[in-house]
Amino acid sequence: MKKRFILLFTLIILIAVSVALYFFLQNKNKNPAGNIVNFYCQEGNFQGEFGQNYVLLTFSDKTNLLLPQATSGSGIRYELGSTTFIGEGSNASLTIGTTTYTNCIAGNQIAKNGTNTYTDLSKTFSLSYPSQFKLFGGDFGYSQDWSADTNDLGLLLTEVYIPQTFFTTKTNFGDAKFTVGTSADPDAVKNCLVYNYGPVGTTSEAMIGGREFTKMEFTDAGAGNYYDTTSYRTIYNNQCYAVEYTIHSSNIYNYSPDQGVTEFDKAAVTSVLEGIAQSFKFIQ
Repeated sequence: MKKRFILLFTLIILIAVSVALYFFLQNKNKNPAGNIVNFYCQEGNFQGEFGQNYVLLTFSDKTNLLLPQATSGSGIRYELGSTTFIGEGSNASLTIGTTTYTNCIAGNQIAKNGTNTYTDLSKTFSLSYPSQFKLFGGDFGYSQDWSADTNDLGLLLTEVYIPQTFFTTKTNFGDAKFTVGTSADPDAVKNCLVYNYGPVGTTSEAMIGGREFTKMEFTDAGAGNYYDTTSYRTIYNNQCYAVEYTIHSSNIYNYSPDQGVTEFDKAAVTSVLEGIAQSFKFIQ
């Protein structure tokens, strides 16, 4: 009896939500438009239209999901049944039952000729990257993920990920990532342009988007893996910005000849990552 009541109650809720969504969409053109924001996540992209006490989510297949606002300790929260959409700053995540959208970042993209040009929500910076790759954000709040090998806290603003399948043959290439991060931590700002990654590395000056950056190159190694990082640093609005990429590969001598693994073309993947770095520019 109790199980039947729960099923009936759930059905009533679903019908009510469907009816509400139907009338909302029917009358949408008669009402003032809400604040429309695009979200780019590891698992896919969606759009959110924020109104008074609700958010309307629209997905790439044109399906819609209307969620009421819920109480949140910080940031935003919209919830209905097993569906929860939360956000803080430009970061967000969405859970629909067992389906999740993680590391979502707000902003806008323009696609043209196989290239996506992304502008962050606050219109502080933009960058371009090949549309075959995914762009997304970081976790909520401050972390050390904003820059490679740092002990200071900052914000990871965005990431472009290049998977192992970049090469269609078997190579020792693991993956690569391009990131933009920032930190207002006094120590991070103080040491922003100072090279402190040991004896194996180089530093030089470079121009990106009409602005001078300090370029740092260094390598980490461990357990037969290499992490080659190129980091462009600059101080902007009293914050340290790190525009950088890391290429992960494994030692080619870890593989026996019968495995058919060949040395990856480092210049090819570096060219893609360097192209993204050179497209970066501050807008304000």
